[in-house]
Amino acid sequence: MKLRKIFPFLVASVLTVGCTNSFEEMNEDPMAITEVSPDLILPDMQYNGFHMVAGDYQRATRLYAFLYCQYGANVTSDFRSGNYEFNSSWAERGMWTPYYTRMIKNMREINARLEEHPEYEDMYQIMSITTALSTIRQTDTFGDIPYFEAGKGEVQTPYDSQKDIYYDVFQALTDAVNLLKQKRSDQLQYGNEDMMYQGDVDKWIKLANSLRLRAALRLSFVDPEKAKAEGEAALRESLMTSNDDNARVTTPETSTWANPFLDNVDWDDFRASTTMVDMMLNYHGTVADPRTTLILSQTQGWVNGNSEIQYRGVPNGLPGASLSQPEYQKENNSFFWGYMWGFDWNSAGKGSAVSRPSGHLRVPWMLMNYAEVCFLKAEAAIRGWQGAGDAKANYEAGIRASLEEMRAMAPTGSYTTADDDAYITTGNVAWNDADDFETKLKKIITQKWIGIFPNADEAWAEFRRTGYPDLQPIVQSLDPSINPANNEFVKKLRYVDNELNNNNANATDPSLNGGQGDGMNVRVWWDTSRYN
Repeated sequence: MKLRKIFPFLVASVLTVGCTNSFEEMNEDPMAITEVSPDLILPDMQYNGFHMVAGDYQRATRLYAFLYCQYGANVTSDFRSGNYEFNSSWAERGMWTPYYTRMIKNMREINARLEEHPEYEDMYQIMSITTALSTIRQTDTFGDIPYFEAGKGEVQTPYDSQKDIYYDVFQALTDAVNLLKQKRSDQLQYGNEDMMYQGDVDKWIKLANSLRLRAALRLSFVDPEKAKAEGEAALRESLMTSNDDNARVTTPETSTWANPFLDNVDWDDFRASTTMVDMMLNYHGTVADPRTTLILSQTQGWVNGNSEIQYRGVPNGLPGASLSQPEYQKENNSFFWGYMWGFDWNSAGKGSAVSRPSGHLRVPWMLMNYAEVCFLKAEAAIRGWQGAGDAKANYEAGIRASLEEMRAMAPTGSYTTADDDAYITTGNVAWNDADDFETKLKKIITQKWIGIFPNADEAWAEFRRTGYPDLQPIVQSLDPSINPANNEFVKKLRYVDNELNNNNANATDPSLNGGQGDGMNVRVWWDTSRYN
């Protein structure tokens, strides 16, 4: 299958900082850009920085984290990233370029104008929260990266440690919240230019605090004192309290699908993984997950009466030659045309067949949801952090928030709530205060993995941090440093070729990533080897 691209809306042309194939071009002097107001820059950051272009989402997430966290599996031999083969051009276009041209460069552009435009300060702080969300994802993906000196027009940009980057993100989020809480009357405000919260400052404050809690728990095994201090500080502030606070990007376009994941689904080159299907059907032990039909389609073979298997997934990392076997054919495996997207794709006669609905799909793209915040609070509680509340109550609230969110757009009659209580209170899902820490943590992270679907970047990071949920080693690794026979998994993405060519001394410094250097089998700072 060919990688695809949908051209972004007009603001990108206003900024004239399009994608590039060289780091030098990415780091052109930001002062050369014609002065632009933050209300034009923010939508560019949100649209391009968060991969709303479907082809960029494919390169950034669908072909990497989405496979690595085992939500889905490739069913075409055209793509071998599921076998841990690294494609530099995908990572460059999907991740490296958007981060440095859309986030860092734009932040420096507005920061340089704050002295002459103090009325931009609140708008800048919202941009800072936006960048923090992207920075966490970028460093979680690559480890040590150029950060403090990036975007200043220099090609030879030093790399910074992930620890220092995280510490700076904590400070940025703290500063943003403290300033936004002042509700100063002399500040310009975003309106519909803000594609996440339409300028609602209170919701931005909740997101910043919730993101701070996410980042704090990321450090819980490697830097527990800092993690607790930052986590408890976040818990003293206002966090997301319902699905109304969910951080979602909603674009104004009407000519394309608003959700890049669903556009990728329509391209028909992947299916649900065996891990995902097994989690939906068997994890509880007695009751199927009530979200099964919300997430998964029936197999086309079952719909057509050619198979007795209603739901089935594909193993991750199959060799290309294996994909021709009948059990791995598209029609014999479940896709993601579940009811949660608001259309009746999962009904008889549709199954996993690609069937684009009439009209254009306006489903927002989720970056952080209330369910995740509940699970963050549940983990904080079992760690004894002040202000976290009751672990069981938070854990169960997270499951119910996920159910509510996934049902919000589902067609009437497409689901039942009859098994909700049984699912939550019995079997392997049920909370037991007498369980040890690891058992509780595994329950929390497993439910988070389901509850934040399809947020694969976060799901992959949490697997690497905790070792949960239970993933299966891929069938074949094309990276010789990773051996699935030893239950080994990919640890991070290596640096892109343009960095190795243009910023070689910094990108190949052997002191990077705690002295490990670079590679797909190199752990990031907060990864404490809780999995192979």
